[in-house]
Amino acid sequence: MGIDRMKIGVLTSSRADIGIYSALLRRMENNPRVDGEIIAFGSHHSAEHGSTIEKIRSNYSSKIHELHEMPNSDQPVAISKSYGDTVRLFSDFWCKNHFDWVVCLGDRFEMSAAVQAAIPFGLKLAHIHGGETTSGAIDNIYRHQISLASCRHFVSTELFAERVRQLTNSESIWVVGAPALEGLDDLDLPDWEEMHEHFDLPNDEYVLVTIHPETVAAEKNRDYAAIFFQAIESLVSEVSFLITHTNSDTYNNFYNERALDLKQRFSSKIHLQPSLGKLNYFRAITNASAMLGNSSSSIIEAASFNQWAVNVGNRQGGRPQSGNIINVEFNTKQIVNATRNAISRKPFTGENIYVRESPSLIILNNLLNE
Repeated sequence: MGIDRMKIGVLTSSRADIGIYSALLRRMENNPRVDGEIIAFGSHHSAEHGSTIEKIRSNYSSKIHELHEMPNSDQPVAISKSYGDTVRLFSDFWCKNHFDWVVCLGDRFEMSAAVQAAIPFGLKLAHIHGGETTSGAIDNIYRHQISLASCRHFVSTELFAERVRQLTNSESIWVVGAPALEGLDDLDLPDWEEMHEHFDLPNDEYVLVTIHPETVAAEKNRDYAAIFFQAIESLVSEVSFLITHTNSDTYNNFYNERALDLKQRFSSKIHLQPSLGKLNYFRAITNASAMLGNSSSSIIEAASFNQWAVNVGNRQGGRPQSGNIINVEFNTKQIVNATRNAISRKPFTGENIYVRESPSLIILNNLLNE
């Protein structure tokens, strides 16, 4: 039996998850049985990451709780201390706020901290995108911690359902695909020329770049960043690059500083953006000649836009891939050749293995009818 009205909190800690949540949040706002509240923390208040809290305030009518906690550097000790600070911050928040359900997503360290703080309060947690593997990132640990604390699981593929089942012994698992892909055919994407009024964007052919640190063997990131941006430098005479900032991971500044250096030396060919937002980012994918980096957006979303993507290193290792991915190591020559290859190909026309129908409807109905 359902209940007359349900209070659902949605945890969001970064630009990445708020875009994934968008269809679910809209559906919650339009459902008279739901009191939906957004709990925004992590990098949303960081200017370096695009001050995405402003977009949340302008895009959603739901009540928004704003919690401020960010690491003061990209060093391991700062990340570790930030984890503890986030646990303390949320221990006070959960003490003062009750929810029938709390929805959490993914694998970020700050998301894990918020979830760990909820355990003593007996909150019912629903986890999206559990069971996945990213062998080049310590996110696996955080993701599995979140899954173990959760009592409902909404996963993107059958493989991930089986992993969650093995990890948790739970049968409350539903395969819903990737929520970020919901309704792509109906999206009204922004006009590219209008986007030029707000962002530093290329006027010519470009590659869309989203690169993050590998947080397993993190000490190698200085070398990885040098290799990666040497490859981009080798290609600037052939194509422009639109580069988004890294996540707030260990040693992220190795990448951001290299990108800024290239911008200063090749200002007409290198374009930097902290955050574009979901719809602007999707427009950037459609306009690009190829994608390059190690972001989950290449693995999960690019195929739906008929886009080829060069996936570098091991960060996304273990995630099933559609046929549009070109995998390379952190090797300058491999990255250069693969990027040229991707640019030269006709649009990808294969299927996206992460697409399912109406993930947000399945998730919300499941929570409402317990």
